[in-house]
Amino acid sequence: MSTMLTLGTVQEATNTAAVTRYLEDSVLPGTGWALLEAKRRYSRLEPPETYWAMYRVRLGRDEEEREVRLVARAFFKPDAWDRFAARMQSDYGSAAGDPLNGHGYPVLFPESRHAVWFYPVDPSLPTLAAASDPSRVLRLFRTMKRGVLEVPARVTGVDVKLARYVPEVNGIFEYHVRTNPASASRRLFGKVQSGHRGHRSHDVMTALWEVARRSDGRLAIPRPLAFLAELALFIEEGAPGTALTGDRTVAHFLPAAEFAAGAIAAIHESGVPAEPHLRIEHELERLDGVQDQFAHVHPQAHFLLRELLLHLRSRLARTPEEVWLPTHGDLKYDQFLHHEGRFTLIDFDYFSLAETSADLARYCAYLFPSMPESWEQSVAAEVARTIFLDRYRELRPGATLHRFQLWEAVMLANRAMTAMWAQQNGWESAVDGLLVMAMERLNSRLP
Repeated sequence: MSTMLTLGTVQEATNTAAVTRYLEDSVLPGTGWALLEAKRRYSRLEPPETYWAMYRVRLGRDEEEREVRLVARAFFKPDAWDRFAARMQSDYGSAAGDPLNGHGYPVLFPESRHAVWFYPVDPSLPTLAAASDPSRVLRLFRTMKRGVLEVPARVTGVDVKLARYVPEVNGIFEYHVRTNPASASRRLFGKVQSGHRGHRSHDVMTALWEVARRSDGRLAIPRPLAFLAELALFIEEGAPGTALTGDRTVAHFLPAAEFAAGAIAAIHESGVPAEPHLRIEHELERLDGVQDQFAHVHPQAHFLLRELLLHLRSRLARTPEEVWLPTHGDLKYDQFLHHEGRFTLIDFDYFSLAETSADLARYCAYLFPSMPESWEQSVAAEVARTIFLDRYRELRPGATLHRFQLWEAVMLANRAMTAMWAQQNGWESAVDGLLVMAMERLNSRLP
């Protein structure tokens, strides 16, 4: 098969019905386990090459229940599939898999160009299983207890909880380190990342920790503790609080916007070394790549996006580049933890150099609910945007922001693209609203 597959074809190969058939025909027979539920909990599309879907699978046997995570990855292009298949053959060969006991090695389906595997196996995260093994991390924490405990104590055990798993990107674990005396016990987080990103995360967070200490409270981040090369595991303290939710009317949402402005201003001024990553031209190319998809599933949005891209490129051609600065790379309201009136910024996986407006515009673009439950939610988002921008400009009055409108329009269009892929109930209206707002933001002044 040499043709490029369509989105519909790869989704059909990895949908709930296909996963159910695979489990019932190839995995569960002879195990005594029965399938109770297979529910898709995550999907990710990276056109024009690949698509992921992750399922939480609930199994039952007699009075016992258990849960496993199944990942399906599909490829649109034959050459991308060939490279992946060759890598799987090199990495796993003919190893016998046991998906219900931690050895769910990738199984390949060449006809439909997709593969299936079971967490904690991951083709791009080879140390993920070890980082989730309590006995393995217990030995490591015992050897480095002076680096993770604040007072002298004996490490007696480690409880491991999976906090987040993004296939082939990262796995985040919450570690409860039990000690004697118990008062020395600690809550830590560990992150396994693809490639050499874990070591990079440690270097970045170590530098930013010093920036935060000197920021007069403008920036607060979790304290980095160590990078364990043996497991490619980056360890940091567990910051207090919970992530902000999508309720824009809660009392702490507006203070969070003010804190976010101070945090990104401190990062912009930090001078922490980083590599260029986010270019507006690349973002426009990504949006070019989904125009045909919109044409097939939502023609009206296709025309809105096409017009927006024409206006963006026209403005871009006559707008000079901004100053490039170190930046968070994924600044959104839900990257902040809130605890008793204090905030902590997390998740620096995409820390990089970017134009000044890139993360400012991302934060503002994600303030607005795509499907608001009430007018109060939209009003609160508008107020938060004004607070955020006013505070940032107060802290950095000389900042270059002449591309802010372009960046905000691009980020809103990216949200429309994501909503189109997810296709939740009401997605068509959400996409239209986001693209209309993108055009409005492009042609409006800063508040």
